[in-house]
Amino acid sequence: MTEYRRGSLGKALALTLITSVFSALSAQQAQPVVRPDRASFELTSVKRNVSGSESASNRDQPNGSFSATNVTLKSIIARAYEVRAFQITGGPQWIDFDRFDIVGRGPEGTPNTMRPAMLRGLLADRFQLVTHTETREQPVYLLLLARPDARLGPQLKRSPLPCASPGTAAVPGQSASCGVGVGGSGGVATITTWGMAMDSIAATLANYAVNRAVINRTNLEGGFDVVGLRFAPEGFGLPAANRPDDAPSIFTAVEEQLGLKLEPGRGPVPFVVIDSVQPPTAD
Repeated sequence: MTEYRRGSLGKALALTLITSVFSALSAQQAQPVVRPDRASFELTSVKRNVSGSESASNRDQPNGSFSATNVTLKSIIARAYEVRAFQITGGPQWIDFDRFDIVGRGPEGTPNTMRPAMLRGLLADRFQLVTHTETREQPVYLLLLARPDARLGPQLKRSPLPCASPGTAAVPGQSASCGVGVGGSGGVATITTWGMAMDSIAATLANYAVNRAVINRTNLEGGFDVVGLRFAPEGFGLPAANRPDDAPSIFTAVEEQLGLKLEPGRGPVPFVVIDSVQPPTAD
């Protein structure tokens, strides 16, 4: 379950534990539109939430099923297209403010890797969402090796078993249990990964640690384990004065703990452009 409150992600990381599977880590890549008849839930429910609560939650469930409480439409679009909110543009203002409770139940035996496509089908069916994707040159961070000898930091280790490709069964020499865990308390966030390719680690940093896309330029191949990267999420609204004394910034943490570095740059970033969207049809 992912639970958050309105405000900075820094606050959310101090309250929650987020666990994602490998297939959800392409969050910087805009996904192509899939027609509802190609990927759809067998049962859906969409209702307005007028509770006035500041809390919201998302839950991934077996068989590709999904439920969300008190969420904005933009947050669900981001989830469906596996991008971050800043990568969504266009559309009316209500997609940022109106709140919904959404349920989608997948057919028995549906692989969880189909969940984003089924969410896209739900959005097309219930909200008449039409989108297209564009690639734009934007400020990004480049993930680079920090040391001339390419030595890794103490908390970045080569994984003994690389991940299986999303949507495929693991074979000998591959691990089926790959993913990322993000948590935090007391103003300190932690990131742990298992068997992740460096592109996916870059996406994890973009999703949970910095407010830009991150492009992998390390040229490192294979799977890696990030063993408890620890940092203060200052970039998401936690003032430096409120950071714990022993919690480094994400930039210092990446360099000292992983042997990598984040450098500002510019690069191609995919955007989901909303062409049209309507208030939801009634259940």
